[in-house]
Amino acid sequence: MKKKIQNVFKKFLISALPSSERARYLAYLPKLREWQSEHIEDHKIFKKRYGLYEYVNSEIIKEVPIDYLEFGVYKGRSIKYWSEKNGNPGSKFYGFDTFEGLPEKWPGFISTIDKNHFSTDGILPHTEDKRVSFIKGLFQETLKSFISDNQFHKRLVINMDADLYSSTLYVLTNLDEFIVPGTIIFFDEFSSVLSEFRALEDYTGSYLRKYRLLGATKTPNDFYSHIAIEIV
Repeated sequence: MKKKIQNVFKKFLISALPSSERARYLAYLPKLREWQSEHIEDHKIFKKRYGLYEYVNSEIIKEVPIDYLEFGVYKGRSIKYWSEKNGNPGSKFYGFDTFEGLPEKWPGFISTIDKNHFSTDGILPHTEDKRVSFIKGLFQETLKSFISDNQFHKRLVINMDADLYSSTLYVLTNLDEFIVPGTIIFFDEFSSVLSEFRALEDYTGSYLRKYRLLGATKTPNDFYSHIAIEIV
């Protein structure tokens, strides 16, 4: 009898509640609040992501050689910043992007960013740094072959700026065997609760991963958009 009542209630909710991205967004906001309360320990706060980058490179990585993988390059500002700040000749920097913009719509609470936004019309960023390489195409088409052709022996730094839930989760799950204690992961749109935040929650929950929060951006106009974590 109890199960029958539950099924009737479920059918009622399915028919009564609208399918709404805003409703899903609101439902996830308490999860972000819970995440904050769990990671409220003394981590660094920065006004901009470049302050966060500088801190992690100089104080955590200490400019040792790294394998830096960036997912979502756009015009290359972040990857160029990292290659300039980490001048170790043993470091390698890899940027993954379609350079044709988002492969799907990116829904938000107030507005939705359309497919193909952030396109550079297929033009790759220019750099004179021979340590920097770009891999063009969908992550789902390029990452596995890249992994099979490369071994990561240096400290791994992953910069997730893919924006989308599907892209972020795909990258994390496929890199899981290389994500070892000491791996550093940045999220560039973490407060987008249905996208990068949800991807991190689903990945760490499914793969039993633990991490510590190294730093985040927080200003009146920026609420934990950019964070850095270290796998422990």
